[in-house]
Amino acid sequence: MADIYSDNGAAQGRRTRLFRDCSGGVEWMYGVDYAGGDTRWYGFGMTPNNSIKKLQADGMFLSRVSD
Repeated sequence: MADIYSDNGAAQGRRTRLFRDCSGGVEWMYGVDYAGGDTRWYGFGMTPNNSIKKLQADGMFLSRVSD
């Protein structure tokens, strides 16, 4: 299972999203959907050179919540 990261959106008044690396880029889902057992992840930045580390380096706040 890939590491899962949170953008802590609730702290900024938004819904929290979870992110993970996948083949071909990064996927995301809303935290409430993940907690409810949903298994559908959405593509985000689906380019082979995109990753959680790249998003963090570009200034996106993401903290690891699981591995």
